[in-house]
Amino acid sequence: MNPRKRQRQSGSTILEFAIVVPCLSLLFFGSVGLGVMMGRYIQCVQVDRDVAHMYSDGVDFTQTTPQNIIVQDLALGVGMTATGGNGVIILSQIQTVYAADCTAAAVSPCTNAGLPVFTQRIVVGNSSLRASQFGTPASSLLDAEGNISASVYLSNSNSSVRTSGFETQIDAAAASAGLTSTPPVQPQGNIAYVVETYFQYPDIGFLGFSTAGGAYSCFIFN
Repeated sequence: MNPRKRQRQSGSTILEFAIVVPCLSLLFFGSVGLGVMMGRYIQCVQVDRDVAHMYSDGVDFTQTTPQNIIVQDLALGVGMTATGGNGVIILSQIQTVYAADCTAAAVSPCTNAGLPVFTQRIVVGNSSLRASQFGTPASSLLDAEGNISASVYLSNSNSSVRTSGFETQIDAAAASAGLTSTPPVQPQGNIAYVVETYFQYPDIGFLGFSTAGGAYSCFIFN
């Protein structure tokens, strides 16, 4: 074979290699980054579901032991603590107020009749990362366990005790299940246990870039 021809072929191979390698590298590291983020999202959904189950079963997440179950076991690897870090879990109890509730509690006027209101709010993790999509009751309305007294959630005109968008979501769920979606859908005395989980996507700067935002999940148990 002509030596000059071999040199030209060798030069073409090096050029092709130089063109292909950056593309392959981008695909490889992009796949790794996507895999890391997918893993964090799956963990977020699993943690949210498990915490919602425990919360609806009566577990008190204002106590140290249940909080440690979250941060040391369920959310292992996220890098969150009970009061900070890379994740937050927002737990809420929501109840629709009926006139009969006000009558039974001897509360008048029944300002929030027909409205879904917060009766408890607990936050585990870094509260600055994300707020609840259903609203945030004023901290002045909460006691040490995150509870809101009946006299407050039945008649308090403070708008923060009322949820935002909760009734719409419940109505949509009822309609999709073939039930009536005429407000209020939530039966009298029914308590909705709502758990929202948000984990920041991990810093994957070792791949040459980092990600903004995070994974969010919400479960509602009645």
